[in-house]
Amino acid sequence: VMLVYPADQRFDSKKARAALGVAGVRFASAEEVESVTEGVEVGAVPPSGGLFGLEVIADPALFATERIVFNAGDRRFSVAMNSADYRRLARPRVVEIV
Repeated sequence: VMLVYPADQRFDSKKARAALGVAGVRFASAEEVESVTEGVEVGAVPPSGGLFGLEVIADPALFATERIVFNAGDRRFSVAMNSADYRRLARPRVVEIV
């Protein structure tokens, strides 16, 4: 599962657990990230979990601004996109997690 939320905020593990219906959550290790994404390094993974077969859960705060900026699979490159377009393309389940 990929959780997507504004970079200046922290996710609330209690809310994330409730959204997922699980007893615990944790960040993936660098090795797990590279395995799931076929080599994309931590910090460069774009928030398009569908590319990697992951469910995407996005916090509503992500859509409070007109544009979002995220890494494009490489820490040296970023993409700026209208948040409404991201929502339409990524099709996240929108749940409060921050």
